[in-house]
Amino acid sequence: MISKLGIHIKTADIKKSYPFYKAFGFKAIFAYGKPGWLTMLKTDFPELPTAPEEYNGVTFELNNTEFELGEGHVAVKPEVFKERIHSSKVSAMIDAPVDEVVKICNENNFEIAAKPRIFHWGKREVVVKDPDGFILVFREPFKGK
Repeated sequence: MISKLGIHIKTADIKKSYPFYKAFGFKAIFAYGKPGWLTMLKTDFPELPTAPEEYNGVTFELNNTEFELGEGHVAVKPEVFKERIHSSKVSAMIDAPVDEVVKICNENNFEIAAKPRIFHWGKREVVVKDPDGFILVFREPFKGK
């Protein structure tokens, strides 16, 4: 029945959010927006399909999921995009080497919300917040004591 999962992050400032996600190696597969925004993305991804729109956005692909950042949407009130996330009730879990994630965070002054930790369910995890406060849990398998 379900064949793919996607997450749409409503961002207050895509020009802050885009470099955050790009630093972790997310690959853009589609972008929409104003000409200046699309031109900037084409420098990173020359073959990127794009479409004109009144607001800017980009879709990343990670394995069989899509992760979209947008600073507007026809079905969402504009004020929603300016809200800061104050709850960690929803988060994204991403499999990645934890030490590399920490290095990227340190190099880019990204906020680490919870330092690397080993959990009894066999994962080592680090928690990072994006510019809007969205929680990303980067995790890797851990075997040992």
